[in-house]
Amino acid sequence: MSQRLQTARVHDPRPAIEKLFMVGAAIFAVAAAAPNAAQAHGDNISINGLNFGDDEDLLEQLIDLDADDIEDIRHEMADAREEIAEAIIEIEDAREEIKEAPGGAVIAKIALSTASAVVTKTTGKIFEEIKADLNDAADELETLRGKLSDAEYDETKMAISMLREEIAELETALSDLTDAMRT
Repeated sequence: MSQRLQTARVHDPRPAIEKLFMVGAAIFAVAAAAPNAAQAHGDNISINGLNFGDDEDLLEQLIDLDADDIEDIRHEMADAREEIAEAIIEIEDAREEIKEAPGGAVIAKIALSTASAVVTKTTGKIFEEIKADLNDAADELETLRGKLSDAEYDETKMAISMLREEIAELETALSDLTDAMRT
């Protein structure tokens, strides 16, 4: 029996606890930084050089886009969704590792739920503003239709449509992320 005790492996919880603190610190940083980042620019939101919520004329910016600019925006949005998908995987991995630490699952749940609420609130306001600005630009485009060439009108209408689709997909990805944080 003494040999069994000597050869029994004692589980060292330190790596799991260290991981818990690292994840907790990262989550806290995200939760603290998200509202500050959103407010750092006041009401200005920028996506690939397009400025939303400021005094610049969004429609004018959209008219100035060419096919390459539109494709660049698509790629940037796809990259953002990919990063969100990777973050979801990292959250699940961290959650599994944290389970080994005493109380880790509870602490992680509280931290992730808090971060989820902050991300949801902050991004919700941003998306509302972007959608409103795109709606205003679309309405203004219709009033300017006679002053634009058919090519400018069609390309601008396509840019607005693409941005609406990309924003909707980004919202879905962020919703998946916040769901992963809460569960």
